Amino acid sequence: MYAIVDIETTGTYAAAHSITEIAILLHDGEKVVDKYSTLINPGTTIVPFITRLTGITNEMLKTAPPFHEVAKKIWEMTDNAVFVAHNVNFDYAFIREEFKQLGADFKRKKLCTVRLSRASFPGHASYSLGTICNQLGIKINDRHRAMGDAEATVKLFEKCIKVDDEKHLNALLKRNPLQTVLPPSLPAEKYNKLPESIGVYYFHDSNGKIIYVGKAINIKKRIYSHFTGKGKNRLSFMEAIADISFQLCGTELIALLLESDEIKKHFPMYNRVQKFDKTFFVLSEYINQKGIRQLNFSKGHKSIKALKTFNNYDEACETVRFLSEEYELCARYSGLQSTQGACYNFHLKKCKGICIVQEDVHIYNDRVEAALNSIVESESKIIIDEGRTLGEKSVILIEEGFYKGFGYVNIGDEPETIEAAKAVITPFRHSGDVNRILSGLV
Repeated sequence: MYAIVDIETTGTYAAAHSITEIAILLHDGEKVVDKYSTLINPGTTIVPFITRLTGITNEMLKTAPPFHEVAKKIWEMTDNAVFVAHNVNFDYAFIREEFKQLGADFKRKKLCTVRLSRASFPGHASYSLGTICNQLGIKINDRHRAMGDAEATVKLFEKCIKVDDEKHLNALLKRNPLQTVLPPSLPAEKYNKLPESIGVYYFHDSNGKIIYVGKAINIKKRIYSHFTGKGKNRLSFMEAIADISFQLCGTELIALLLESDEIKKHFPMYNRVQKFDKTFFVLSEYINQKGIRQLNFSKGHKSIKALKTFNNYDEACETVRFLSEEYELCARYSGLQSTQGACYNFHLKKCKGICIVQEDVHIYNDRVEAALNSIVESESKIIIDEGRTLGEKSVILIEEGFYKGFGYVNIGDEPETIEAAKAVITPFRHSGDVNRILSGLV
């Protein structure tokens, strides 16, 4: 026996939203033998968007029974039956959560008609209920109402059974635990072919658009955690995933750098962080008209030759303040003070008077040199690390404090100069997020 179910809800997150309508059609594999539907009072108001989508109003729900009054009927109709729905995890999660609130453990064998229709009618661009029914000539009466969608799901179910003589149906009912957690529109072979290696992975929707970018030490294991985790937008996220792609990286550092750039490039709807550039600061110097080595810290820009980069203004300011006190540098010529005359360090006897021409410029500049040497390891750096294969090495180039990109070379061909490194890397842009990733490396 099959219990073909459809629900309408106040939202998409089972733990925070409630059912407003349910329809159940009992099917014996040949025909519908019983049916039930009812509105359900969710105990809260529904937003205008839901009303526009379903036609269900707050006024209609005032006199509807709460879930606990219809729970027995739902339990009995689905008991000893396969729970069938289009994107089954959505409907199942809501009903299971409602029973959980009543102290009952609702467990049924599940069957998803998205997966069944994909197996029975391969090659369609979309398997949403509206689209696949339209393409198969199934008319939906009362779209986005529980009974209308449930009746359409019954017709789709029957077409699927008829076209393959229940072959795919039986295979899905015998599916392994992995198949029960995969997104309904994602072919199992896509997941099975994923590597257990370091890299960046991409989730795509049915149109091929990238909707999420992530990085992982083990791509396959990390992707599995998305399918078994919890979250406010998990159901809509799972429903949107239709494909997976990936890039192997060789090292976690390169994966982090690539992930950051790809998120900014593609702006995926399900990524919440790193979409926007974060400001970073740099320490630089120049020789002023008096021949004094003058320090400056400002927002980072590729035109500035950075002596050192910082994640924020306070970090830059504190570092320069420490140097000015430790090496008796002038606060005015260290970017800490903009007034004319003697700086406050001079009044505190922490500056020897370069600001009022009481000290030899060369002696002062030597102290600036010593101060910079204490914090600046190298303006440029070539980082050689593991590659994607045993015969390969990865190359990351940082030039004058700015990240330039990464690439790969065969073992034995590692670049030894900046120019040689430029020839083998793919250029990438420095950003505030990249600066945080690289903190401590330069």
